[in-house]
Amino acid sequence: MRPLLRPVIALLAGVLTACGGGRGVIDPVQQAGHWRLEGRLAVSDGRDSGSGSLTWEQEGAYYRIELRAPVSGQSWRLSGDATLCTLEGLRPYPLHADSPEQLLQRELGWHLPVAPLRDWLQGRPMHDETVVSRDSQGRVSGFEESGWQIEYRDFRDGRPTRITARRPPHQVRLAIRSWIVLP
Repeated sequence: MRPLLRPVIALLAGVLTACGGGRGVIDPVQQAGHWRLEGRLAVSDGRDSGSGSLTWEQEGAYYRIELRAPVSGQSWRLSGDATLCTLEGLRPYPLHADSPEQLLQRELGWHLPVAPLRDWLQGRPMHDETVVSRDSQGRVSGFEESGWQIEYRDFRDGRPTRITARRPPHQVRLAIRSWIVLP
């Protein structure tokens, strides 16, 4: 091989590796710092379950998740960032904690991996080194991360619309109806 071709081949190999890496296909939603999705959420711990209509808005590190139960009509909102979260709607006063996972477990008995879901909802793992499986069209079909097995079933406009996360006995299912990239 000619000495001048080696750097070009190495550069091309690096670009191809980056394009096919753990994060998946680059998508406007993945690159956007501010987005909102709407859909349905169902959680189960093998004995009890809960579900409802979901609205998730993400702006940088800040999230706001709203859930409305179908039968009772009860709704609650979880908001926060990596350092503090607030749960409103369950009691007459807001509840605070350092971790959304701990707060939801304590107040609702739900095991919902809020931090990784921000990435999982976008069809990518949290960590670049996570090995992903792909379908015949090159889309991420699943991976295992933080003890959770993530599976993607349907896509619309390159974005996942059906996501299941399992870590027995816990299961989280999402059916995403709409994605909006916000300014």
